[in-house]
Amino acid sequence: MPRSGHCVVAPTFSAVAAGMKTFFPDLPLNSGFYRTFEISAPANSIVSAQWPVAVTRFLMPFEKIMNAIFEIWSKILPERAIACSFNLEYLLTGGYDRRQEEKPIFMSYDWLPGGWGGRNGKDGCNVTTACFGTGLMAQPVEGQERVNPILTTRFEINTDSAGPGKWRGGVGVQKTSVLLEADKTVISYICDRERAVVWGIEGGLPSMPHGLTLRRTGTQQDDWLGSVFSDVALNEGDIFSRPTAGGGGFGDPLQRDPDQVKEDVIDEYVSVERARKDYGVVLETIDKDLCEYAVDVAATEKERETIRASRHGWARTDPNEVAKMFQAGDVDTLDVIRKYAVILDWKTGELLPNSTAQFREMFQKRTVAHWS
Repeated sequence: MPRSGHCVVAPTFSAVAAGMKTFFPDLPLNSGFYRTFEISAPANSIVSAQWPVAVTRFLMPFEKIMNAIFEIWSKILPERAIACSFNLEYLLTGGYDRRQEEKPIFMSYDWLPGGWGGRNGKDGCNVTTACFGTGLMAQPVEGQERVNPILTTRFEINTDSAGPGKWRGGVGVQKTSVLLEADKTVISYICDRERAVVWGIEGGLPSMPHGLTLRRTGTQQDDWLGSVFSDVALNEGDIFSRPTAGGGGFGDPLQRDPDQVKEDVIDEYVSVERARKDYGVVLETIDKDLCEYAVDVAATEKERETIRASRHGWARTDPNEVAKMFQAGDVDTLDVIRKYAVILDWKTGELLPNSTAQFREMFQKRTVAHWS
């Protein structure tokens, strides 16, 4: 990292390098090409820190910088274009392990894979590690359960997490765990993309918001805690669950081959409901247990005509009305994001006007502007 000259912070350097390696895999890593980049940003902001200003908590901006660079290169090399990828998340749980007589302190440190963006001519990579650490592996739950009083009850592909597109984003995962015999346990979580949802390009649709839910023992209600919190008390039997987003979609999802959508449903990457809502593909379920579905060609053509005629208007719907529909249960989270381009407080359903304005601006640029 240079200590004079261009004011570029180390995470930006690494992000530039990652972008170069993605589009030019034969280019050896070197410091020479850094000098060709100039960063236009407020002095001493996180992406323009002058020596000796310290920079910390770079993780979340880091991946945003990387995806912005991927988008820039996608314009320069459209044949290798890629949509936005998920953000890595970290979960920390600690307390006293009552499974042992001496009650030793335990500390569980966990992260999850997710989906990469759809590409020009290819779907995104499924259940892959973060774009800044592609050698990072998901931790085996058997090892986690041996050293921590935490039982994993679900760790599987998260259906409908992939951003829809002509080329679908990769899918993320869902992990659910329950606290076993432990005392004075707390949980902390850091992630992103709760409001700045993973986006699609060239007409593709977004993924879904990150965030953790907690279900207290003896209740049937999930409490949305969001993507950033710390030191929330946990009790034995409490269940905590979090998904990772998939990648954003590339290209108009109404141009995806209906047979490819059918295969996505068979693989449980996409549900029958979202196949209709996001892709305009109407499927007849012949035998769900045997994964037998058939495309209703006539109904699909009609559904796609309806979506084409309506979607520009959906994206301009009054956000306050969308918030009311969500609170009434008339639309779900994916409808709010992919159909209406609105960002809410996902716990209360309250409209977040500033986040919505920013999200709609980008949705118009990256998605709506490319629809025929």
